[in-house]
Amino acid sequence: MTTRDELERTLAAMPGVDAVTVVGDYGLIATVVSASFRQQDEALRQESVWKYLSDTLGPSELNNVEFIFTSTPEENSAISAPSSVA
Repeated sequence: MTTRDELERTLAAMPGVDAVTVVGDYGLIATVVSASFRQQDEALRQESVWKYLSDTLGPSELNNVEFIFTSTPEENSAISAPSSVA
């Protein structure tokens, strides 16, 4: 079973990745930020990340990875920016 730190290190080593955050202990949820996602739709982003993980980790190590968000740096900034309430 993959730990939070192992998943974070593995995703950070993926070519083109700018930032990674992982939360949870069992049922890990990750956010992968990459400028290379700019010209890709969500399906292609997900496919590339999950293929990388399946090529790098064994099937049993992926069992506790619940979800991976994929975003560009701009998308991540927009999500992270504090919203102003009128």
